[in-house]
Amino acid sequence: MNIEKKYWAGGFLYNPVNNSVFLHKRDNNTKFNPNKWAFFGGLNEGDEKPIECFLRELKEEIGLDVDRQKIVHLCEYLNKELSTYRVVYYYISDVSEKQLTLGEGAGFGWIKVDTIDSYDLTEKTKIDIDLFLDHIKYTW
Repeated sequence: MNIEKKYWAGGFLYNPVNNSVFLHKRDNNTKFNPNKWAFFGGLNEGDEKPIECFLRELKEEIGLDVDRQKIVHLCEYLNKELSTYRVVYYYISDVSEKQLTLGEGAGFGWIKVDTIDSYDLTEKTKIDIDLFLDHIKYTW
C-alpha cells in the first residue's frame, strides 16, 4: 500500500447474526457531510498506520477497544475530491449501544442492512457499504 503522509482510515462494526452495521451520525458542526450517517474514522496522526488510526478513532468516537487481529480490511483507494488516501475496515461485533459512549457526532446506532438505503449516508460511506454488501454475499 502506498500511503501518502496524510490519509483517512476508518470503518464500521458488522453483526452477521442480525445483518446490521453500526454507524454514527455526524453533527452539524463538521465541515464535511454534516448530519449524515458515516463510518467511524479520521485522519492519521503522526506516523500511525491505517489500522492504528482506525483503532484510535473507535476509542475516541465510541469508547470501544477491539481486538486488532480481528479487524477486516475492506478496501483502500484515493479519495480524489479530498486528495487523501482512504482505507476502510470492518469489525465483527454484537456490542450493545448501552456499552458505548458517544465521543463525537450527533449519534450512533445499529442499522439493519435491508433498511440502510433509507438513511442519509455520506457518498463514500454509501460506496463502501455497497462494496461490503457485495463482498458478504460471497463470504457469509
